Amino acid sequence: MAEALYFMPDISGFSQFVNDTEIEHSVHIIAELLELLLDNNTLNLQLVEIEGDALFMFSTKIPSYEELLGQTKTMLEEFHKHTKEYDTKRICNCGSCKTTIDLDLKFLVHYGELTMIKVKNIIKPYGREVIQIHRLLKNQVPVKEYILFTENMHTLYQDTVGKNWTKKTEIYDLQNLNYYYKVLDNIKLKVEEESQKEAEKNEDITIPDAVINKTFSANIQKIHRYVSELKYRHIWDKEIERIDFNENEVNRVGTEHNCVLKLGTLKFKTISRPSKDSLIYGEKTEGMIFIKKFYYLVKLHSIDLNTTEVSLSLYLEYTFLGRLMKASILKRITKMWQKKLVLLNQVTQ
Repeated sequence: MAEALYFMPDISGFSQFVNDTEIEHSVHIIAELLELLLDNNTLNLQLVEIEGDALFMFSTKIPSYEELLGQTKTMLEEFHKHTKEYDTKRICNCGSCKTTIDLDLKFLVHYGELTMIKVKNIIKPYGREVIQIHRLLKNQVPVKEYILFTENMHTLYQDTVGKNWTKKTEIYDLQNLNYYYKVLDNIKLKVEEESQKEAEKNEDITIPDAVINKTFSANIQKIHRYVSELKYRHIWDKEIERIDFNENEVNRVGTEHNCVLKLGTLKFKTISRPSKDSLIYGEKTEGMIFIKKFYYLVKLHSIDLNTTEVSLSLYLEYTFLGRLMKASILKRITKMWQKKLVLLNQVTQ
């Protein structure tokens, strides 16, 4: 009978979602993180299936203890680098986006017999070994991030595991089930410390060339959703034919998309600014005629539940010829954005 190593990275920590935006974004975020884990599958384990927020994987090629711990370390480091970067670059304020930084990752590892089942053209591991590792997903380990070995796994590596593992026994199906776990919290702390040392790099935006202020009779979150969700852009921006963007990713700082216009295409990148009392969303492009760089920032400040101050700032860096036509260019762009804001106000009522 063949034997295999069974491996399950499991993501946890999302809050309860209460609206469609949070559910949609949580799906995109989890998908990104699961793809990242697969990209860092240094042991080339075979993916059996995706189970909610977890991956179920196996291999008949048994790695060394050092190789296995190396993969978990790499996965966990990349996982937290991604969630930390996501937190610093997010522009959405929904529950799922705000709690991405709080996500945790644990690993369950088992060693045992390999039995395969075939249904139609699908072949995958089956039997008591698969049941055992899945039962341990609901364990009583008192920490958030850890690697768990079943007793079989711990026995396999008994000469190399060391003493920094904690043994625990729980009852499953009226039988005692032993397992061992090792805390991995220090990796998350290390990533956070390294991230804090890096200075945040922002575009050098100082004094705007034009500012348009409006008061909308609408909820700030609704306005922000229509401004920042690219799928809604065509509703209030009639200058564009369509927007090409990755619908499987949540828009955040650095996200790129193409605005298809009647006379060409412009590539935009999402930008933002930190603010304690406002929501800010913006974009930049370098492809406009007579303009080296163009930025805009929309600042939203809530007056009450259904009243929001909207302030649009426009920043332009002209080419040599553009400077000669500066007044007319700015007038045209300002007028264009005034029309956009009128439509935005209408659709968010």
